[in-house]
Amino acid sequence: MNRNFLFLYFFIMLLMGGLSYKKIKDDKDFFIAGRKAGIIQITGSLLASVVGSSVILGSVDFAYSSGWAGMWLVICASLGFCGLLPLVKYIKDFKGYNLPSMLGSFYGEKVQQAASLLIPIAWLGVIASQIMGAAKIISIMTTLTYTEGVILSGVIFIIYTLLGGQLSIIKTDVVQLGFIIFGVVSTFLFINQEPITINITPMFNEKFQFIDLIVMMLSYSTTFVVGPDIYSRLFCAKDEKTMKNSIILTILILLPLSYILARIGIYGQQIFGGNGMGDSVLLVIAQEKLSKFLALALYFGILSAVISTADTTLLTASSLFAQVFIKDLKKENSIFITRILIVVFGFLSILVAIKMKYILATLLLALSIYSGAFIVPTFLGIFGFRAKEKVVITAIVVGGVIALIGKNIGGSLGNYISISSYFINGIILYLGKKNNKEIFSKV
Repeated sequence: MNRNFLFLYFFIMLLMGGLSYKKIKDDKDFFIAGRKAGIIQITGSLLASVVGSSVILGSVDFAYSSGWAGMWLVICASLGFCGLLPLVKYIKDFKGYNLPSMLGSFYGEKVQQAASLLIPIAWLGVIASQIMGAAKIISIMTTLTYTEGVILSGVIFIIYTLLGGQLSIIKTDVVQLGFIIFGVVSTFLFINQEPITINITPMFNEKFQFIDLIVMMLSYSTTFVVGPDIYSRLFCAKDEKTMKNSIILTILILLPLSYILARIGIYGQQIFGGNGMGDSVLLVIAQEKLSKFLALALYFGILSAVISTADTTLLTASSLFAQVFIKDLKKENSIFITRILIVVFGFLSILVAIKMKYILATLLLALSIYSGAFIVPTFLGIFGFRAKEKVVITAIVVGGVIALIGKNIGGSLGNYISISSYFINGIILYLGKKNNKEIFSKV
């Protein structure tokens, strides 16, 4: 029965992509949904893009092993949006389609090409983390193996994104968000009937210290301040007021969600013990504690989270990489090239998902590389800082490599190395600044 519901769900997704395919008239529709979206659409899309399987499953697993510290992942996303809010007035009039185009307007064409090349590579991990989440659900709902689930969900994402582009994504994200909220909140209301009877570690503990929060804020929160997926959402908004109100509404929804997900993880710790298990604790709760109806609602909620994030990140990565070849997405063949790259990046993400099995680790590794490379130059550029093209590219590469090294080393040493990537990135930029520009000249 579950298998039939699953294939019906996927069929509906493909049908919606096919209907959107017929409505795409030009590059503006495909890449930024015609720049006509309202508050509900932008808020729904922002939330659906943030609350992917990596965040839902990752936050619950985090709380299962580390208590109330599991709240920090979603709280950090909220803090990132708080940092984004005052920047809206600087980005509202940008006429391009994505973050590399913005970097190109700040520092030159070569920087745009470098960003268009490097960001999609990092984003492979983000896409893969969503496919991994889908595969875990599929393997529980059906007799398919994890690998078969990766292939099935990956192919669905590829076809859906290829057909509909941004036009279908922004319209369906609100519906998918409804599935997400219903599934997660229903589970919370069920488990909340049982009081907490065990000692829960606080938000800072041996497993999650203040230095870990600093690293999470630098590698995760900052991706919502200057993230390519988030900017692609905002560029779809019809005006500045829509951007601001959507961000505020997103923050107000994320904060209670951080508690809900952590509380579910703590319930799992109370029921199953906190010594770890082979699968995501949320999925184990669904299997062993929820009714068939609630379990099915949760499964489809997580699947919706997967799709809403995977299609956005896949389109972002593919459209950015297309700019390596055509420079301007407003050219006639931009949609055709992007669709080819959607297939390429989709299948590469499938390979990554088959090899890597830990969702949250995969996500944070990808975001660490991006953050170390692009956060500082983008943030400074928004406020008027300008530097030579070669210097900016050097800062991007060095910052990304250092962040990657720090993440791979791990522990306290790795954390400090990751933090240093931001300072080294900034120092390189400062040494190569243009003499006729002042830092923060537009503040």
